[in-house]
Amino acid sequence: MLDVRYLALLSVIATYALIILGGTVRVTDSGLACPDWPRCQGQWIPTLEGHVLIEYSHRLAAMSVGLIILGTAIAAWLWHRENRFVVAGSTIAVVLVTVQALVGGLTVSLELPDTIVALHLAIALIILAVLVATAVAAFRRGRLPLSDASALEDAGQVGAVPGFAVVTALATFGLILLGSYVANSGAALVYPDWPLFDGRLVSAGGRLADLHWAHRMMAVVVGLLVLGLAVQTWRQGRRPALIAAMGCALVLYVAEVLVGASNIWFELATSVRIVHLALASALWVALVFTAVWAYAERIGAPGEVR
Repeated sequence: MLDVRYLALLSVIATYALIILGGTVRVTDSGLACPDWPRCQGQWIPTLEGHVLIEYSHRLAAMSVGLIILGTAIAAWLWHRENRFVVAGSTIAVVLVTVQALVGGLTVSLELPDTIVALHLAIALIILAVLVATAVAAFRRGRLPLSDASALEDAGQVGAVPGFAVVTALATFGLILLGSYVANSGAALVYPDWPLFDGRLVSAGGRLADLHWAHRMMAVVVGLLVLGLAVQTWRQGRRPALIAAMGCALVLYVAEVLVGASNIWFELATSVRIVHLALASALWVALVFTAVWAYAERIGAPGEVR
């Protein structure tokens, strides 16, 4: 019998790696190295060199990740059907992966329009979030009704943390998508300085300038939310898992801001752009984990892994 816990965890790791590889395809302008789909240059196995190697590796990795997620769903249905959260999460992930594959094909067919590229990333992040929730459900097997005294005590400790974490995660989700749109629309280097905007605090006006300004301002809002969530988590005496997750979130956010500034200082160097996406996706994972784990503690039984 396959242990669905480790399959779910492997799915999270593999999907995260796939998102980074997808970002590498975008920042190296390799997305149209294979102008057709599902084949590449009319072949199932093209000449693997240059941009074709990057794009085709992404497609092969996507297929592999899809199979891992499918395997997780099959294992959940066959051997872990009593855990409704794992069954539902893994099944939803399979459906989303199917949709993602179709959107990926559409992205190539339409020659990488900004909106479709952003949609492709959005679905990838949603899949990652679903898989994180599935993994948490797999590792936290037991449940206890809230009428239990100890469960009620846990619920009191949780307070507003799950809701606050959801808001922070959604704001981060929006920030990542806005950042993707800024990069793809050519607005990333509208302003040559940081943290100011041509020496000012406000946008100079114009569509691209306003997009860039909005991205930075939204990053400030997300920073305040992450900091507020960390403070609330600490004050309410959260479990070690949540303290660790929020510690990681704070470190990731600070690193993300510095790397974002480096995008301007180094004029969108390829490696810096890839790291920027990697940090943003990791921050998303940390916040989704915080939201799901905090909610799980509200309904979880004492003695579970925390």
